[in-house]
Amino acid sequence: MVAAYKRMAECMPDNGIQVIMFTHQSGSIWADMANIVWASGLQVTAAWYVVTETDSALRDGSYVKGTILLVLRKRKGVLKTTRDDLAWDIQEEVQAQVDALAGLNQEARGLYRDENVFEDADIQMAGYAAALRALTRYAIIDGRDMATEAVRPRVKNETTFVDGLIAFAVDTANQCLVPQGIPKAHWDRLSGAERFYLKMLELEARGNKTLDNYQNFAKAFKVRDFRILMASQKANEARLRSAAEFGKAEMSEGSELHQSVLRATLYGLMELLNGVDGGDVVAHLTLNVPDFYANQNQRELVVELSGYLAGKLESLRPDEASSARVLRDLVRNYRLA
Repeated sequence: MVAAYKRMAECMPDNGIQVIMFTHQSGSIWADMANIVWASGLQVTAAWYVVTETDSALRDGSYVKGTILLVLRKRKGVLKTTRDDLAWDIQEEVQAQVDALAGLNQEARGLYRDENVFEDADIQMAGYAAALRALTRYAIIDGRDMATEAVRPRVKNETTFVDGLIAFAVDTANQCLVPQGIPKAHWDRLSGAERFYLKMLELEARGNKTLDNYQNFAKAFKVRDFRILMASQKANEARLRSAAEFGKAEMSEGSELHQSVLRATLYGLMELLNGVDGGDVVAHLTLNVPDFYANQNQRELVVELSGYLAGKLESLRPDEASSARVLRDLVRNYRLA
């Protein structure tokens, strides 16, 4: 691939372009794509995600629903940067791409359709592509010649410098996918398992229940084992556990949700569903939420999460949504002695 693209780069004029149609569901392949572009003396100057498939009852299982168009031009000059400065470039590029697609979603919903044009998995992939724009414009990063680095033989199980850069870009893209209804300041404080649960609940509320989405976002949020959070793992009928289905599970030490505000909130919903008195529910909440009394942010986070759950669960589990509203009001009106 490197030889082919390098030869095409040699044959094309200085103002020429190459367009790659890149279709893949995994973010792990992006390091290889970056290596090919760098080693060929090219750079990504534009990236567009195009939805090529629509959901259909005639198609079952997991399949690719879109493709990314990468516009490549010759890399002129020798731009240098450091990894620290590059982090800001990647953040800006990815955020701009995510905002653009999210804005198109809003425009489409306001004009002629109820569902999103681009789903979160689409935006995630587009974010990776945007990161390549920032990465491949530089010939030297942290004193390393990236064309040389790109063709360096790989050692099994080794995390290369390029792998590290792509991993950072992937993390940046995932950070931009904040669910509507959760302030980013609160989102940044949540663990990977909490983010996974809240993000997938948003997708379930939209009717998107394909298992590959859960698998992809589990990797994105670095969840060790997402299966323990699932009530169903069927290919097109996957769903998270409800508060009642969790019961008292995942409260013990060692769980990815242990001592998390989300797990305490779900426990409170479970108790309300079982008819436990509201005063007792809040009393238990003060024990399950770390620093409930000392940290106002923790109490505000319970209120935010309860409100978010109430909105997303309304169409999925109305009784649980009602309990979430009750818990939100109980904590909101709680007065410290």
